[in-house]
Amino acid sequence: MAQMNEKELNRALRTGLPSGVFLLYGSDRYLVERYASLIVDRAVKGDKTFNYERVDGAKIDFDHLYDSILTLPMMAERRAVILDDPDIDKLSAGDLDKLLQILNDAVEPTVFIIAIKQNEFLPKKSSRCRKLLEAVDRLGIAAELGERSAADLAAFVMKRCAGAGCTISRENADWLVSKTTGELIAVQNETDKLIAFTQSGEVSREAIDRLVSATVEAEVFSLSKAILARDYAKAQGILSALLYLREPAVNILYVLSMSFVDLIRARAAISAGVETSKAAADFGYKGREFAMRNAFRDCRKLPQQFLRRALEVLARADFELKSSGNDEKIVLQKTITELFLLLGEERA
Repeated sequence: MAQMNEKELNRALRTGLPSGVFLLYGSDRYLVERYASLIVDRAVKGDKTFNYERVDGAKIDFDHLYDSILTLPMMAERRAVILDDPDIDKLSAGDLDKLLQILNDAVEPTVFIIAIKQNEFLPKKSSRCRKLLEAVDRLGIAAELGERSAADLAAFVMKRCAGAGCTISRENADWLVSKTTGELIAVQNETDKLIAFTQSGEVSREAIDRLVSATVEAEVFSLSKAILARDYAKAQGILSALLYLREPAVNILYVLSMSFVDLIRARAAISAGVETSKAAADFGYKGREFAMRNAFRDCRKLPQQFLRRALEVLARADFELKSSGNDEKIVLQKTITELFLLLGEERA
């Protein structure tokens, strides 16, 4: 039928009961899980004991999956089956053929959802992923669920507050989003915290500043994103805000340097054919898997030479901060400027 983005998928689900085959993938694993659950809830009303099954994608029992797909719903209109996080690129040719056959045989009243969260799904680079995507395009709906823009996240905050009997200005919603890592789950958690505190009425800037502590990592992550997006004014503005809050320059530089280390590691993992989840485990990112996912996404646009030279710039800045006694603000501003110059050289 079609490949969709989040807005198109949301619109399709509002028009009627979901049916057929769904393939959900993308950089925001929370969104993938959220929409998989939403499809199940829309398809299977009430008690799901007999009409819903989640099949582990790590080690697929294809005979069991096939039987589950063909099982008729019990005292309900539909049945839903989720194949949870299969690594499509690691399937043998025979196993991929089995999965494609199951897709062809999956007909109403069963809704079959393939939800890919931790594992890579890159149809432009992988023939196996491309083959699955093409099959789902013919039979159902494929949706790529990437991270939402800052504007979309702010709109989400406003809608969630309104639904809970609170209001929040667009300016304050933007401010809340800026104090998080930008992942939907983080924004939702902070919004719920503010709703519980406010209870009713306007969510104030004071409440946001009091309850939502912007971590250095989140702020510097925004700084690194501004650098990679070549937004010089925004990068210097974030740096000024961090310094105004009296964040030590060495801390800012350390976290910024680690964000570039993330990119280097992700680039090395991709070159070695290692998927995101394994790279995160190998490099010790337990609890910070999102950092490796973001690095996998961002490093593809950056030349290896730029990443190597950027680390050299950051290392020199670290030495200067710790040994020269120079003005810390000037050192950091100069470092950011040098990174932008490097980006310009690579672009040329």
